[in-house]
Amino acid sequence: MESPPDASSGLTPSPGAMQLFFDIDGVLLNFERSFVAFLNREHGQQLPEDYQSPNWDFTEVMDKQAMDACWFAFVESPAIGEMAALIDPAVFNALGEAHGVHLVTNFPQPHMEKRVENLARLGFRYDSLHYCGIHPFRDHQPQTKGQVIASLRDAELQRRPALFVDDHPGNCLDVHENCPGIEVWLMSRRFNRDFGHPGIRRAKNWNCLLERLGDPSNHHGK
Repeated sequence: MESPPDASSGLTPSPGAMQLFFDIDGVLLNFERSFVAFLNREHGQQLPEDYQSPNWDFTEVMDKQAMDACWFAFVESPAIGEMAALIDPAVFNALGEAHGVHLVTNFPQPHMEKRVENLARLGFRYDSLHYCGIHPFRDHQPQTKGQVIASLRDAELQRRPALFVDDHPGNCLDVHENCPGIEVWLMSRRFNRDFGHPGIRRAKNWNCLLERLGDPSNHHGK
């Protein structure tokens, strides 16, 4: 589990505040645009810069073995720490003035420093960042996002409203099933367009979430 420098990792909201849990890639940071630029530059692809894959793993572009090699090269490159924001950081930070804001990510733990630096450079502020992970790393065993969030919400916080946002249907299902009472939102991407679930709400973009939460800065999402 990682926490950002100079940020509290405790969940201590003010009275009436919600606990907001956000994925990073595809919710706060534009992973696809950076990855597409990397594929075009380093691997001779000619994809449109705003290309969105119909598959989570981009296997329509090249076979899985080749794509896996591209992924590992991408996370080792400087580009992994140079992603653009999907929401104006000032708007996001304004949410944190009213609610507790916590990030949960499966981004590879060995490269987490790049991710934290990327968020800081863009100006994002948040209370804590937690690594879930799909692979073991050092003494950290993988946990699902639902397991991590459930462990953060003690008996008192379980009485407070909470909201989770992710762009991967599997993560949304996990939190919906393992964190009773948490409002779950799926951020729309091309690869998740066919997913539907009666207990999971869909956000076409950040404006949908700001309408739900209230936009204290009166800005609009990117």
